[in-house]
Amino acid sequence: MKQSTGNDYRRRLCKVIDYVYDNLDKDLDVNKLADIAAMSPYHFHRIYRKVADETINATVRRLRLQKAASELIRTDHSLLTIAKSVSYTSLEAFSRAFHKRYEETPSKYRARFKQPSAPIESFKADIPHIAQEQRNMFDVEFIDLEKQGLIGYEHQGDYLEIGQAFEKLFMFAGTHNLVTDKTRSFGIYYNDPGSVDKSELRSHACLTVEAPITDTIEEQPEYLEIPAGRCATVVFKGPYSELEKPYDWFFGKWLPQSGMEASNFPPFEEYLNDPKNTPPSELLTRIYCLIS
Repeated sequence: MKQSTGNDYRRRLCKVIDYVYDNLDKDLDVNKLADIAAMSPYHFHRIYRKVADETINATVRRLRLQKAASELIRTDHSLLTIAKSVSYTSLEAFSRAFHKRYEETPSKYRARFKQPSAPIESFKADIPHIAQEQRNMFDVEFIDLEKQGLIGYEHQGDYLEIGQAFEKLFMFAGTHNLVTDKTRSFGIYYNDPGSVDKSELRSHACLTVEAPITDTIEEQPEYLEIPAGRCATVVFKGPYSELEKPYDWFFGKWLPQSGMEASNFPPFEEYLNDPKNTPPSELLTRIYCLIS
């Protein structure tokens, strides 16, 4: 695929991604999506699959169920309301699809996540120890990270919707032959979602590159760097919608009790497997904190 042709396809398919994210509650008819991409429906399927590395139907289903998982955790909406918000017309169809992807029913997923846990006392400077079960909630690993050169798109808003930026970033990287078996995927998160309104949250979806892109390309991603340094890290296994739990423990409990100082750089995540072909329960996310 010529680079100029790849750029054109990428721009047109990015419009499709934006439309899908904005309309998960509507009927996302393939003919309509092909029209948005200004492509023949006879060819749209093949082109999308080649550029996105999954079918358009798989993308839509994955994003709908990801949004549903977030709603189950964050809201008290009824299961039927959540099902309709992601365009499932019946609770039965929604439950089957959710169980197939998340390996449990929506009601069990909500109940498991919302189970009350033992309260954790606020940090006090004169408390030398924390309960052993709190200390061992996650394993902290220390890594000497080399400087990471990145390309990235900024995302403004709910962190759980940063996938929209990642979808477009991977399309850009794929059409410019930037993805190799050494490519790493990072997210940088600048604000605390518990302290800042969701609409004001700022983050970057990033991929590693060997050098900055020198071409002048429309909608070219930014070049960013993660500095080299000593990092405290934890790996979380499970859906992205559940990442608040390790964050609360890592930054709210472990770090204040560790005696260490965080560097003046935001927390960032590395995604160790691909959500397109990995069950949500098996997703691995490494959370990093640079230590000064």
